[in-house]
Amino acid sequence: MTQESTSGPAPLQGHVVVGFDGSPGAERAVDLAADEAVRRHTTLEVLHALEWVEVAGGDDRFGQQLRENARAIVERGAARARARHNHLPVVATVELANAIDVLEATSDRAALLVVGSRGMGGFAGLLMGSVSLPVSAAARCPILVVRPDHDTSPDRTPKAIVVGVSGDDCGPAIEAAFVQARTRGLPLRAVHAWRYPPMPAGSVAYAPAVSIMDDWRMMAGTTLAGAVKPVRDKYPQVTVTEDVILDTPTHALIAASADAELLVLAAHRPTGRFGPNLGRVVHALLHHAKSPVLLVPIRT
Repeated sequence: MTQESTSGPAPLQGHVVVGFDGSPGAERAVDLAADEAVRRHTTLEVLHALEWVEVAGGDDRFGQQLRENARAIVERGAARARARHNHLPVVATVELANAIDVLEATSDRAALLVVGSRGMGGFAGLLMGSVSLPVSAAARCPILVVRPDHDTSPDRTPKAIVVGVSGDDCGPAIEAAFVQARTRGLPLRAVHAWRYPPMPAGSVAYAPAVSIMDDWRMMAGTTLAGAVKPVRDKYPQVTVTEDVILDTPTHALIAASADAELLVLAAHRPTGRFGPNLGRVVHALLHHAKSPVLLVPIRT
């Protein structure tokens, strides 16, 4: 079924939505979105945005052609999802609006939003596109960002779910990671990165004693265990590894993503001069992670 703009049926609620622009990266996003909809026993909506303003009284033949092209694109995405899971209910939607605005608004009615990290017209050297990055910063539901080179073949060997943990304020992301691990039947790796405390300005450099280093490492382990335990107790069937790494969070999680089926991160989104932003670590991981990234918004 295809619906166009706001003139179609009432929008679905609490399902999986994937943005589709016809690019190879969007095709990978459709694959993972379809898999996720099946795991959630819900409908998949394939959504295409067409920014076109019809001029009253004007010749709309060009606009009509654009709308037909948009419907053809979104139907191709829907057909791909149906071919992957032939019993999956799929709705194809064309919205006549800006893609960023449409996807942000859709996040109010979706349980999960899926986008490719780079779409049509992007620069080859950039992993994040002009649509996926601002949507990642603004989406109000969890958002799954899929790399254009991600292997989505059904017969590949799955890896572990990885969740980045900075502290006990990451609870929703940790729970989302446990749910992913449970529904996929995969192990979970919880990663917490730590660094030595910065030295005061003007102090003489020195190597900390081994006992002090052990104390700092133990404090990092306590932070990780304390954040994971409340959720671990709810999902005893999930095999969990708690990994405390002496490194920056960005470096540690990029390395961990190389062996991850999915990297789950909390999106705290501090507000800056130009509105909500992703924060330095999340921003870097969206650019450089080797696996799909699931951002879970943290409401403060």
